[in-house]
Amino acid sequence: MVRVEYLFPFNTKDGVCKDVKSFNSLLSVHSDIDITTDKIEYKGSSYNYKVSLDEVINQNYSVFHVTFSFKRTTPKFRDMLKAVRKVVGVHIKDDIQIIWDGVGFEWSTELYPKIYKVENNLRKLISKFMLVNLGLGWHKSSVPSDIKNNIKTTNYKENHAILYEVDFIQLAHFLFKPYSIKDINSLPSIIDKMLDKELSEADKSEIENYIPKNNWDRYFSEIVEMESEQLKSKWTKLYDIRNKIAHNKSLKLNDFEEGRDLCDLLLPIIEDAIESLEKIYIAEEERETISLNSMATINDAIKPFIENYQYFNNGIIETINKNRELFSSVSETFKPIQSVLENVNFYNPMKDSGLADALSSIENTKSMIISGHSMNYFPNEMIDSNELFVNASSKLAENYKGIELSDNISSFITGSRKKVDDESETE
Repeated sequence: MVRVEYLFPFNTKDGVCKDVKSFNSLLSVHSDIDITTDKIEYKGSSYNYKVSLDEVINQNYSVFHVTFSFKRTTPKFRDMLKAVRKVVGVHIKDDIQIIWDGVGFEWSTELYPKIYKVENNLRKLISKFMLVNLGLGWHKSSVPSDIKNNIKTTNYKENHAILYEVDFIQLAHFLFKPYSIKDINSLPSIIDKMLDKELSEADKSEIENYIPKNNWDRYFSEIVEMESEQLKSKWTKLYDIRNKIAHNKSLKLNDFEEGRDLCDLLLPIIEDAIESLEKIYIAEEERETISLNSMATINDAIKPFIENYQYFNNGIIETINKNRELFSSVSETFKPIQSVLENVNFYNPMKDSGLADALSSIENTKSMIISGHSMNYFPNEMIDSNELFVNASSKLAENYKGIELSDNISSFITGSRKKVDDESETE
């Protein structure tokens, strides 16, 4: 049984509706409506009808509580409700109150499972993409034990994957927010080095790493037939309809029909993307960067740390290359921080400098992010990441006397890098 309830407040000074009889007479003004004791007739169909009257004390208002019901939602039933609102609306305009929308409830009940399926298939796509293609820890074993032991908040759930803590629209951020694989601030110097020569395919690929792209364009656009902007637009529309259901907003026929059509369109696209994951290849040296940037797209709070981490990371690479005699054992430069950490632990020219601890703090914080666990917990280093990198940069200079530092590392020490955190907070 579908039930729809309205409150119709009338000003008794107008003399339009002072009792139930006059209210029924008002509805009967419509040529297609006839009222009996407990029925309303509309264009040959009969629907259950109930009306009661409440007086608003000292405000000269009469409120009619009207209930319509029928065994199911039909176009004619909706037309009858529209006709009633039109007749009453002439006198009370925007004061009509819908207190139970059984039609919208019926549509919401039918539509929500479809939206739920689409949403959770996208979670499945992202989870499998991260785990299989990036090979990074989306499970508890990837979180360093010293970080796990320091977690005190009750919001942290060790077995609760991050993708079930982010909302519907944040999932879209993972796919559609652009980011660059390499620090875009370094692009001018890269281009400058290439100006006097004909660009090879390797050069073009190198430049592309500095151009912001979203994950859909980077990995799925060539194997799934839909452009990211089109997919993003449809996901946003579905998000708006989902919110109406979730927040008990009135759901209209066009909302229901559009939501149903969007689900029918999006579900096979996402399923095709899941089936196509095995065709995606990500180079080893890109995996960590992609993972960190992807995590930043779904949580802005970790963005300052990730920006500083990548800037610091590039600075370490350049510093290693400037001081090869100090880092002769370093070969895998796409893990530069870890390489310096291993180097200082092996040679340890100044035992008490604190460089190893500073670098370990950075790496542990990074591991916490890419573990994919609860984002309700943030280490202090993540919140004030600038100090973390300033400390590590200073310890690097102190640990290796006479070392030639890169501009990136020097900027942390001199304080010119401090504006990164401030800018991120104001975005």
